[in-house]
Amino acid sequence: MQTRTCVVCRERRQRGKLLRMVKIPEGQVVFDRTGRMNGRGAYVCADADHWGANRRSASIDRGRLRHALKTEIDDSTVNLLAEAIKLHTTERLNQQGN
Repeated sequence: MQTRTCVVCRERRQRGKLLRMVKIPEGQVVFDRTGRMNGRGAYVCADADHWGANRRSASIDRGRLRHALKTEIDDSTVNLLAEAIKLHTTERLNQQGN
């Protein structure tokens, strides 16, 4: 399986174990559930601290993600990404439990 590097902690992991954020052609940054969306992508570990859920780390993580995607990322985008990731993680756990 292919490996990718988390833009926050720089750890290499299997692609399926990372979350992909993508800057779509319209300029928005979104969570890529499929891993196949068009646009500039960046991989992040599923660790809540990596995607800004922890207030103290949010600015650091946003800066690293901003650099990787070459775009500005505001508070509302971070919040939307965090919600999408929480929903995705919950759905994955529910599927594994059934």
